[in-house]
Amino acid sequence: MEELYSLIDLNLEVSRGSSHNVPVEGRPASGCISPLAYGVVDTENDCSWTWFFEQFKHAFGERKDMCVVSDRNKSIMKSVRIVFPNVPHYACIWHLWKNVCGNFKRSRKAISDLFYSMSKAYRKEDFDKLMAKVDRIDHRIKEYLEDAGYEKWSRVHETVNRGRMMTPNIAECINGCLVEARQLTILEFLEEVRILFGSWHCKNIEVASYTKDTLGRKFEELLITNAAKSSKMEVVPSSEFIFSVYENGRRYIVCLERKVCSCGRFQLDEIPCSHAIAVLKKKNVTDMNPYCSDYYKLDALAKTYEIPMVPMPDKEDWSDPNNVVAETVYPPRYRRSSGRPRKRRRKNADEKISVNTNCCGQCGQEGHNRRTCTFYPKEK
Repeated sequence: MEELYSLIDLNLEVSRGSSHNVPVEGRPASGCISPLAYGVVDTENDCSWTWFFEQFKHAFGERKDMCVVSDRNKSIMKSVRIVFPNVPHYACIWHLWKNVCGNFKRSRKAISDLFYSMSKAYRKEDFDKLMAKVDRIDHRIKEYLEDAGYEKWSRVHETVNRGRMMTPNIAECINGCLVEARQLTILEFLEEVRILFGSWHCKNIEVASYTKDTLGRKFEELLITNAAKSSKMEVVPSSEFIFSVYENGRRYIVCLERKVCSCGRFQLDEIPCSHAIAVLKKKNVTDMNPYCSDYYKLDALAKTYEIPMVPMPDKEDWSDPNNVVAETVYPPRYRRSSGRPRKRRRKNADEKISVNTNCCGQCGQEGHNRRTCTFYPKEK
């Protein structure tokens, strides 16, 4: 049978979060996916997304520094404004970039690296320099990104720290794991989802129990990388907490008391950057635990998986309330389409990657042909 329903879900990605392309912000200490909620609906529209966010808010609440990251789906954006009016909504940079590629085909190769560098920049000065380069290449792209709102896709302009979670595409692995399960009846489908999520949860608990480091493995590796970069830096103290750090002739200011660095990484990643580690080495500090966010530590990792996913009892042991038994549930209105039933999820237009490599015979640029080329004057 063809898929009659859609699974929409919210997941906690262990740097920060993800979903149908909707992540909930959280920063536990491992590096795997932890689903927070999922629901089955007939289709993804305004009503279904609003219902889903309402149920999620009832169960999870609204918490400090929470945000939603998704593609620019109008139903998701509208539902977030209705259910979570105080929670910012951020755009997935991958989906935004595909929109740029679709609208400005000629400039996409020249802009690609600049766009991703801008979105992940830690300082506004670096962002402005990159945007100036974009403006020189194609001013229309600058206007388009400006209209989208810098705070929606740029890390340095965001109002809530979403950390390293710039795109929620990691949630697509859930869709891939449930391809065969989507062919089952609704009860069997939900049981397969529960088994899948339960097995992930159990595996993550086991990994957490083996963790002996101060931080989760992912962030311990990040500290090691930053420590390696700090080996050739020069540190000059200015006070008990403020230091100047010189790297390749450039000066960075580190304040250990406020846990900030002028490079921007210390305060946004909430883990010592290479300049901060250079200062800590200068002070002969070996325990960097106090300078890392509590979200990266073992206590947070343990709390992430402390609530077990309890199995459903056998169907023969179900005790159904009388009001549920008396209710007649009709199948959704459905008209079978012609052709072989699809197994893969239908992707939105902005999720599809174009494989068309046709180039203009005159200028060599993609997106047009010799007849419509405007780079060279037409021969009379």
